[in-house]
Amino acid sequence: MKAFLCGVVTLLFALPVAAQVGHEPASSPYTDLEYKQEFTALFGYSRAQKDPAGVAPQSAPLVGLRYELNLVGPLALSSDVTAAFAKRDMIDPTKPAAQRIPVSEDATVYAADVALAMNLTGRKSWHHIVPQVRGGVGIMATSAQDDASGVSFGTPFAFTFGGGLKFVPGGSNRVQVRADFSERLFKLS
Repeated sequence: MKAFLCGVVTLLFALPVAAQVGHEPASSPYTDLEYKQEFTALFGYSRAQKDPAGVAPQSAPLVGLRYELNLVGPLALSSDVTAAFAKRDMIDPTKPAAQRIPVSEDATVYAADVALAMNLTGRKSWHHIVPQVRGGVGIMATSAQDDASGVSFGTPFAFTFGGGLKFVPGGSNRVQVRADFSERLFKLS
């Protein structure tokens, strides 16, 4: 297993070096990425895991910002700040089960994380596409109030990981479009 992992890591770091072999620079499918910093507006959907009690924040639209600073070779430092405009159901446990009518309230979930990202094509795009993987840590919080049932979101520590593709149009690298997926793992009290 160690030999396999070592081989995969070696291959990933060798991809950018081997990228130009066999192509004249003018006809190469690889294009250099010129800029070291990126700001990206994020839009998407946060899909929450099914909550057995039915009181956690639910799936919702998400907006945010990402800042990325290319460090060396394929590695970049990445930071996200997001807000998912979720709702949650409040249930009063002091009432009999038949009278517990869920009341919906706003429960916007805020998240901030810092991650290391790796461009799988190094500091180049392949046919204007840059595949990327990332992983890091962060914190999360919500605007929802703790309720009588003892549900508390708190400020959980979260692990984040994911990947995606950046599309870098020819001629100008200033405008990019990206499609990402990210997963945040955290504990809800």
